[in-house]
Amino acid sequence: MNMIGTLTCMVAATAVLLGTSPVSAEQSDARSPLGARAVLRAGQVVQGDYFAFGPQVEISGIVNGDLYAAGGEVIVDGVVNGDVIVAGAKVILSGTIAQDARVAGAHVMVSGTIGRNATLAGVDVHVTETATVRENVIAGGGSVQLSGAIGRDARVGAWHATFSNEIERDLIVAAESVRLTSKASVGGRLRYWGEVAPSIDEEAVVRGPITRRPLPEGWSTERARQGLIGMRFLAAFVSFLSTLVLGLILLRVCPRFVGQVTAAMRERPAPSAGWGLAALVVTPLVALSFVVTMILLPAGVILLALYGVALYLARIFAITYAGQWFFRLRDDSPSLARPFVAGLLVYSLLTLVPVIGGLLTFVTVMMGLGALLVAGTQRLAVTEDQDTMEGIP
Repeated sequence: MNMIGTLTCMVAATAVLLGTSPVSAEQSDARSPLGARAVLRAGQVVQGDYFAFGPQVEISGIVNGDLYAAGGEVIVDGVVNGDVIVAGAKVILSGTIAQDARVAGAHVMVSGTIGRNATLAGVDVHVTETATVRENVIAGGGSVQLSGAIGRDARVGAWHATFSNEIERDLIVAAESVRLTSKASVGGRLRYWGEVAPSIDEEAVVRGPITRRPLPEGWSTERARQGLIGMRFLAAFVSFLSTLVLGLILLRVCPRFVGQVTAAMRERPAPSAGWGLAALVVTPLVALSFVVTMILLPAGVILLALYGVALYLARIFAITYAGQWFFRLRDDSPSLARPFVAGLLVYSLLTLVPVIGGLLTFVTVMMGLGALLVAGTQRLAVTEDQDTMEGIP
């Protein structure tokens, strides 16, 4: 129990630290972390780096430093005179960024100006016609569409890639399907990896040579899919066994704490989701920033290790709660092993379904991690109250 309690305290403290910012942010509902909205209004100026996270993040002011932001929806329509590092379900960059932009999200849209390089990753990545990237673009995702001007090279890896913009130098792309529309203009060479030649409209311009890079010998899309399917089933089986063993041990060692976490998930679902999303996205960003500074390298490595353990434990709590819901059991039931095993079987089968499996895993980890933080915070509050009462003569 000491190990679990220590882990909970450290993760909860990390979430509190991540919630602090050098500059105050507006909160539309201070009573609930899920209702928090981080806003830097137009006209506000920040001297130095700025950190913001929450379900909604809006940066409309001026940041004279780097911007670190994460949340469900992140909108940057102000001015950042430094780098931008953003992660979120939906990310919109419509402002002016003086240096580099590094963005990861489900849906990423860039319609503003980036002074140097842009690194973009997401399920759907779109650089609109109004966007300008003065140097290089590196983009990866399921669907990548580049319509804005790029000052140097573009490197893209995607399932579907569409280009209707001006690229001053080279275009390097690996995709299942590649299309250059009539608006596309490549000032240098076009190099591509793929089984099908790019679809290039007659009005499109490619000033350099077009080169097809050979695929590895024996490689094909169908063979790659078969290999991925086999690896997926093997990984699912290993994950099932390891989660089963670890979950049963956890339920045996500290069943009361597991009950407290599942109770938090049932009684406080909104705060659990809010804290889970914030910790899930922001913690690795903070840990990596520690690693980069070198001075805080040990702290960054420890934080990453704790983060990995917390993610694994989070699934166990959420799966147990799902099993309780199936059997209509209370949190003080004598044994949680049966609902945990039932929940794990259903969870493992559903994760094999494309798209649904990924969404289920994300929601499971998010809710479990958030409930872990909520229960840990409540536990710390009770302990502090008891210590205070014991100190009263």
